Amino acid sequence: ISHRLDEIFEVADRVMVLRDGINVGEEDPKCSSRDGLIEKMVGRILESEFPKNNVIPGKERLRVENMSAGTKVCNVSFNLREKEIVGFAGLVGAGRTELMRLIFGIDKPDSGRIFLNGVEIKISNPRDAIRNRICLLAEDRKKHGLVLNHSCRENFGLPNLKKYIRFLFLDKKKERNAFDSYVNILKIKISDHEAMVSSLSGGNQQKIVLAKWIESNSDIIIFDEPTRGIDVGAKYEIYLLINQLANEGKSIIIVSSELPELLGMCNRIIVMHEGYFKGEVNETTTITQEDILKIAIS
Repeated sequence: ISHRLDEIFEVADRVMVLRDGINVGEEDPKCSSRDGLIEKMVGRILESEFPKNNVIPGKERLRVENMSAGTKVCNVSFNLREKEIVGFAGLVGAGRTELMRLIFGIDKPDSGRIFLNGVEIKISNPRDAIRNRICLLAEDRKKHGLVLNHSCRENFGLPNLKKYIRFLFLDKKKERNAFDSYVNILKIKISDHEAMVSSLSGGNQQKIVLAKWIESNSDIIIFDEPTRGIDVGAKYEIYLLINQLANEGKSIIIVSSELPELLGMCNRIIVMHEGYFKGEVNETTTITQEDILKIAIS
């Protein structure tokens, strides 16, 4: 059972495709195409697996200088512009997630500076990051992005409680109305606002995490493995949402182990290896996965 189509074509003798609990067809991988399987999985033809965003980035919004933390992150510098989608590539242990945790204030750096719109800021904890309109969709959404034994509405409201507090009391109606708008916009499939978030599929859990951060009005959105454990149809919806956020002026960082995802979605790709900045790719339409790996291990 797998969402990874490449390994299905490599190891399977026969493929059964399920959609919404129904067997929609069986295929011989030797006689099938990737696009054909995707069409069966999502129930429609996708023009492209990765909807590339062609918006021209604006002025610099974030600049990180000489960020270091032990041997995990070593003197890394980069910048991020308005409307830009920047990817971070690298092998396991490259330091990508550790760098994002430093930017979001979860971990303390040994050295480094962060500039927002040209002004140096201090981020000592996640509250400081949120105050500066920076958010992080964590790699492990179940462990770090959601409170599984709470409702969908409660998870949505957690970083936004100040908006819904009135005279020291939570205005649940206001919170519910705000959440309801995101249920419709993001097409979140839930039976009820009070349903436990643990009961949702991976794709819908990710949409809950995304909804709460959009509501917080973040300008810089960091996606760490945004489509891990999500089926192809839900992945495509997440990609469209990322493009929409960029079109609205948000600045996006995508950390991903899936190189086709980075090549298909990002304006630039920064390559890391064992905590170090190893190189940057500014033209993602002509470079290959092999080229990125060569940069990582050179």
